Amino acid sequence: MALKLLHKGDEAQRLGAIIDISRSGDVRYVPQLLVRLESDETHENKRHIIRALGNIRDSRADSPLLKLFSQSSGGNILGDLARSLGQLGVHDAIPRLKELESHSNEWVRQNATWALKQMRSQPTK
Repeated sequence: MALKLLHKGDEAQRLGAIIDISRSGDVRYVPQLLVRLESDETHENKRHIIRALGNIRDSRADSPLLKLFSQSSGGNILGDLARSLGQLGVHDAIPRLKELESHSNEWVRQNATWALKQMRSQPTK
């Protein structure tokens, strides 16, 4: 099966492809997802890319997601980043995750708490 090209089609078509990849957990898509994360992709599609990278659980996503996590200040994307970093077991995110447990956004709080719980049960990378 040929790889889907994530730079093809309109926003909705790219979103559908991102969701399919997220569900499949196919590590072959990680490079394309990382490129799309750094591109001018829509905010909504970037949130789905972040989730897909967490679901795929490939360590190539650790550093880019951690960088984005340190630069993000609010909104639901911060919760998506927290969850994905928890799925990936990126222990370098722990100090910020602890801070986010008292964030004003419930989505962020819930995902920070979940990520910390996940990391307690995983070995340190």
